[in-house]
Amino acid sequence: MQIKMLPWQSRPDTNLELTVFRVETGQITESDVEVAITLAKMRVLTENQLRRLYQHQFPKAHKLGSRLRFLQQIGWFDGWHMESEYNAREYVWSIGVAARNYLGFVMGMHDLPNPIALAQNITHNLAVCAVNELRVQLLLKGIIHESDFVLYPHLAPNEENPLALVKMNTPAGAIVMYVERLQQTKKPLRFMKYKMKRYGDWIAREGTLPSPFPSDNQPIMLWSCGTEQAVIELVGSLNYLPDDMFHLFLIDEHMSDVKEAFRVAIKGDQPGDVILKKFVFDFLD
Repeated sequence: MQIKMLPWQSRPDTNLELTVFRVETGQITESDVEVAITLAKMRVLTENQLRRLYQHQFPKAHKLGSRLRFLQQIGWFDGWHMESEYNAREYVWSIGVAARNYLGFVMGMHDLPNPIALAQNITHNLAVCAVNELRVQLLLKGIIHESDFVLYPHLAPNEENPLALVKMNTPAGAIVMYVERLQQTKKPLRFMKYKMKRYGDWIAREGTLPSPFPSDNQPIMLWSCGTEQAVIELVGSLNYLPDDMFHLFLIDEHMSDVKEAFRVAIKGDQPGDVILKKFVFDFLD
């Protein structure tokens, strides 16, 4: 996978006074501010995800694309394109320095992504797009409202922290999930063993996975992965799946409909045997 940041034609002027002037004169519109707020809350989104979220404001997809690219040139958004020999080009967006300054100093928003730090760790942050796909579909289906989904991504891409913590307020109650991304670049089997050992130690000390979000339900261990086959191979290589936490797998290849995307892995009697069963949350029925 090749990832490249979109270049600027010239160095963008991100002076706060100039940005405020652009907003006040309509060069940066209310819709542009709304998209920036969404990106600030979700951290990174693919262009496809943004198009679905804003299909009413931008019914013609190319209009949103053109707008994103114009705003990227003045530092309001940052953009990247990804492609490989197996996948067509996809664009990913986050807030730029100009939007961060405006949202923070003018609108008083807190806990905003740092565009420089995000760009330095873009491969780590791209994994958040898979979690955001869950959020986008639940929003578009009307199952949750925007305030019902809290994504708490860890800023440093180290193995001591989960990729993210997610809290969803659903019709079935609050659900808290520890999210980890299984991918080839991380030596996924060793990574998965390390994480299970670390979380198992936490549970031994605390009685449950610690969570900043109050919930009557135990946190779920959510493993995000590309394909069913990858999950089968990984789980089949493990001696066991610890039963002190509930393991769910979110599969990219089934994410066209989130109702079809969750799996529970059950190890068979023979070494390497793994059965994947579809898991459907009550609120998705």
